[in-house]
Amino acid sequence: DGTTMLGVADKLSALDAVIASLGPVGPPAYALVVVVSGLLPLPMFNLLLLGAGSLFGLPLGFAVVYPSAILGACVGFRVGRQLPEWLRRRIPQKLTVLQDALAEGGFVNLLLLRLTPLPFAPSNLFLGSIPAIPFSTYVLATAVGFIRLVANVFIGSQLRGMIDGQGTFVESAVLMGGALAFALAVGNTGRLLLKRRAAERKTE
Repeated sequence: DGTTMLGVADKLSALDAVIASLGPVGPPAYALVVVVSGLLPLPMFNLLLLGAGSLFGLPLGFAVVYPSAILGACVGFRVGRQLPEWLRRRIPQKLTVLQDALAEGGFVNLLLLRLTPLPFAPSNLFLGSIPAIPFSTYVLATAVGFIRLVANVFIGSQLRGMIDGQGTFVESAVLMGGALAFALAVGNTGRLLLKRRAAERKTE
């Protein structure tokens, strides 16, 4: 709604001011924060994706967050390999119930999970805690699945256009709505297919 939109706009404006104050160091610093968010459960990963579009536009915003998100996911995975039991118990249950399916489903199940919007850092740590998942398969599935992040960056770029008064409100709203519908469709499809494959495995 309008209140939510204003709240997001205010956060993006504050983020813009911080990055602008860093000058040429801004984009690398931004990329570093994205990498760290793959390891630490920071409650702002989605805001970082929107912010990349708002701050840098397309395609630069995607060029900043895409490799950074993959690198952050890889770091989180490696840390997950050493995750102690008391931390594993803090991983969301909606992830742990998929453990067997992910361990035996190979690339396809990992890709479906990466197409599904989930808490970024917890999902990286959780996947790393499953010994049966090869690192190379994880990296490939993550790289392919995270192409969907372009939709989030695009929405951020359109929000910036609305804030700056570029184009018409209706045009920006239609474009953002289309990108949001695409992101939701991809996420829901990935989630449903993953659940179906997990259910099929149980019946075998």
